[in-house]
Amino acid sequence: MKARRIENRSVLVTGCSSGIGLASAEMLRSRGWTVYPTARKVADLDMLEARGFTALQLDLTSSSSIEATVDQLLFTNGGQVGAVVNNAGFGMPGAIQDLTRDAMRHQFEVNLFGLQELTNKLIPVFREQGGGRIVNISSVVGRLSLPFMGIYSASKFALEAVSDAQRIELSPDSISVSLVEPGP
Repeated sequence: MKARRIENRSVLVTGCSSGIGLASAEMLRSRGWTVYPTARKVADLDMLEARGFTALQLDLTSSSSIEATVDQLLFTNGGQVGAVVNNAGFGMPGAIQDLTRDAMRHQFEVNLFGLQELTNKLIPVFREQGGGRIVNISSVVGRLSLPFMGIYSASKFALEAVSDAQRIELSPDSISVSLVEPGP
């Protein structure tokens, strides 16, 4: 299936306090996109604003934060958005046997559950406007598990499965799902 050109060139990019998220926001802006980067901490939001972005506060472990961010995005951008780059996440090193249930749950809350809750709130917008793009940032360890990174790997394996399923589920609605697997 040929990828559909996205008419609304606005994008929500999560996890932009540094690294891949910040680089993605800068690259997309340089290519003509209106970028709404997110971060959790006020200092990171201030840094993004100083770089000329309209930054949005987002904590993927909080449903109310996800709801508020989507509401603010849609209000600011006239009810539309062309794409989402789900980059926010973190790796929790350690032997699996040493991680508490709460620590493992937190890893999945950020890397999968919160990401998917955010995406699910944007899917109706994509459908209504005739399409959109979802870009999920996984990891090479989403394909190859490493010792002492097992729970992080598990969360990224799960993201890979969700991405593969949604790619098919959403294709009739012209919503594309891409998966990026960066290495260290």
